[in-house]
Amino acid sequence: MKEKNTMRLLSGVVVAHLTPFGGDGAVDYHVLEEYIHFLAEKGVNGLFVCGTTAEAQLLTLEERKKVLEAVLAANNGKMTIVAHCGTVNLHDTQKLLAHARHSGADGGAVVTPFYYRYSQEELYAYYALLAESFPDFPLYLYNIPGLTGNDMAVSTVTRLQEHFPNIVGLKDSSGNFTTVSGYLLALPRTFRVIVGYDRGILPALLLGGAGTVTGPGGVVPEPFVNLWKAFERGDYEEAASFQKEITTISILLKEGAHLPTLKMGLALRGFGEGTMRFPFKKLSEAQTAELREDLEKTLEKFGYHLRVSG
Repeated sequence: MKEKNTMRLLSGVVVAHLTPFGGDGAVDYHVLEEYIHFLAEKGVNGLFVCGTTAEAQLLTLEERKKVLEAVLAANNGKMTIVAHCGTVNLHDTQKLLAHARHSGADGGAVVTPFYYRYSQEELYAYYALLAESFPDFPLYLYNIPGLTGNDMAVSTVTRLQEHFPNIVGLKDSSGNFTTVSGYLLALPRTFRVIVGYDRGILPALLLGGAGTVTGPGGVVPEPFVNLWKAFERGDYEEAASFQKEITTISILLKEGAHLPTLKMGLALRGFGEGTMRFPFKKLSEAQTAELREDLEKTLEKFGYHLRVSG
């Protein structure tokens, strides 16, 4: 694969994919390929590869590289591809960024370093070093303090944006609209603020957000795509109706916070068996039956179908 010469930035509906596993616990690349084709056919604009919902922190570095390569091959240039390369340490993050650039991804995203608590100056220095190391590769900051314990202040993001032109955007999954609106008000429109909070997609777009990165949208992309299309044509009333659909469906799928539910939701739509990477546990038969009933009723209410494959 070759490194890209042109820049494609994230916008619209960006899915944080799930990773299908076989019974032996290995990545099922055949199902992954079918899943990527499905998302492209549904009109998804981009993919956030190896993020939280992909169980990426439970994959080895080599698995993460192979998943990205498989996604790029299946996508074949249709959707914008950004590889999440964040790890707990700088060296592994740099390895994944170098691989993503070489493989032809459209950009790399890096979650704040986690486990330990860091000051804003330490977070700034971390991203500054990465930006200096990969000056020709578009980079996205990734703020998800509920999991990392480190929240990126607006002032830190602003400094990074001002000093490093290759830092082109930020995915915020804080779930805090005060944080999201703070970024949107402080940063220029050219800086891509992508909201990772399904309940706040339309409000963020109206304030200048570039789109959404969604986990539940990886299971039910239809209303997300419909909202984006309505927003693009300026039909905000219709977009608001799709926002209500999204919120209802996302809550049913635990808003992406309970990965076994999200993974089984994908299985119910026809992709994989809901298998999780240890120590996660697959939903029980009783839990699966309840989810099937609730999801089927909700999707039918909004005019969608549960089973889409097989």
